[in-house]
Amino acid sequence: MEMKDLKKQLKENKIGKLYLFTGPERFLVRYYEKEIVDKLLDANGKAFNYTVIGNKTSINELSDAVLTFPAFSDRRVVVVKDNSLAKGSGEKNWNAFFESLPDYICLIFVLDEVDKRTAFYKAIAKYGFIVEFKKQGEAALVKWVTNVFSSYGKHISKQTAVFFVGMLEPDMTLMMLEIKKVVSYLGDKTVVSDEDILNVVTKSVKTRIFDLTDAVSQNQTASAIRIIDDLLELKEPVHHIVAMLSRHLGILMKIKKLEEKKIPQPEMAKIVGVPSFVIGKTRKQASFFTTDALKKLIRECMETDLAIKSGKMNHRLALELFIIKWKRHALSASRK
Repeated sequence: MEMKDLKKQLKENKIGKLYLFTGPERFLVRYYEKEIVDKLLDANGKAFNYTVIGNKTSINELSDAVLTFPAFSDRRVVVVKDNSLAKGSGEKNWNAFFESLPDYICLIFVLDEVDKRTAFYKAIAKYGFIVEFKKQGEAALVKWVTNVFSSYGKHISKQTAVFFVGMLEPDMTLMMLEIKKVVSYLGDKTVVSDEDILNVVTKSVKTRIFDLTDAVSQNQTASAIRIIDDLLELKEPVHHIVAMLSRHLGILMKIKKLEEKKIPQPEMAKIVGVPSFVIGKTRKQASFFTTDALKKLIRECMETDLAIKSGKMNHRLALELFIIKWKRHALSASRK
């Protein structure tokens, strides 16, 4: 079942008896769980007919909760957040349990992850609805950000919303926190500007790494060193910084190969996993290097990681020396 189908059920008030909510976008999981509860139960009904079951729950306890008849309401909602239940009992048992669910019940399993090979998963697929809430793409996030700002009485242009999304990881919980910070900062002001975003929003590590590599590639060593200092001051683990640098070099290498094959830019963005609104900048970065230079940098990145982990070199010094090597490769490539 796709999210749009769940939206349709809610809109038409045709909510089923059994659901499994899973996936990495926890904001949407929580949002639609709440939407179902609010749709089926009023404030008074929740006190008697809304049960949340946590860890270490037996199938008997679950059965008791499900079979408790609703009080002063037509429906009863039971939410299960116990991953262990999904691993127990055979297919026959789960089939019998789900098939016999009373019409008044709405049973929602909210699980971080679930094995699709299990009897539990197969039984829910047979008798209920499974919704996997994935990380949202750029277009969906931009639209959502625009709507959230609007709900606070603030206008943000599409261009500024794209800028906002580009500064953060594609995590809606994190974005909501940053939106609230911007709204608080704006006060009575109703229009959100790029400057407001820069003044308030905390850039993701991925964005800072992009700024770092961009500064190095454009021979702005001082700016690159300042970014490294900022990351270290924020207690970002050194091994994570090195890993992100290595990942970014890998993306540049992929882009070089895709350029040779004359792959269109939109398709290139999908292949390398880079948002479409930054693929142009990433291609420009790749143009500063030859393929051989990138291979050497990837190898030197691994050597830097080893030097830091083995204690042979101070992490701050190791990062600075690597940045200098990066700069030299960029300069030598530009002269060819």
